[in-house]
Amino acid sequence: MADTVEFDPGIGCLAVNFHDYINEVYSNILNLHSPHQKRMNFKLYQNNIQKYMENNIAFYLACLLWAYYIYYSNVKNPKEIAGNYFLNLTPEQIEQYDYSMQVNFLDNYFDSFERDSAYYGGKKILIPQQWRKILTAYSDFLELNKGFVSTKTTADLKLPENISNLKLELSEINDIINSVIKEKDLNIVFRINNFDI
Repeated sequence: MADTVEFDPGIGCLAVNFHDYINEVYSNILNLHSPHQKRMNFKLYQNNIQKYMENNIAFYLACLLWAYYIYYSNVKNPKEIAGNYFLNLTPEQIEQYDYSMQVNFLDNYFDSFERDSAYYGGKKILIPQQWRKILTAYSDFLELNKGFVSTKTTADLKLPENISNLKLELSEINDIINSVIKEKDLNIVFRINNFDI
């Protein structure tokens, strides 16, 4: 049995950079002069915006599940975490590293999307409460682990209380993460049973 577990089992490459995507979308919309053109343009992007928000929430859920899995699979015999590139940051880089920037951006955008879907799209689309709960749990996870700059072993991982209290099947998490990687589809993580936070 290996003495290490991967920091990222292969899910990071499936996540969309939502921050950059949204900045590009709104740059395009705001460059238009006519309100009618802005509304039409937003409607063209709306499905992708929703898809990419869901992609990011699925990624954060996958990260939480993977952390849960590697932590509880190795409680008795902690293992080194391989591939944590945050360990290699210099003190200067750590000083400038805003580990919650992407999460905060998405959290703030949720309200903007609800408002803009009503204004530009003509119908207010509400963000699912479960997405907000997952994002909050992931934000707490980042904060507890200080952006993983000193996370060397599975014993170093700190899970938010609402995650650590869940009674999840480790084999199910492993199967789901493997399916996500094999199918290259982060949304598979939403199939997890008993994930009620």
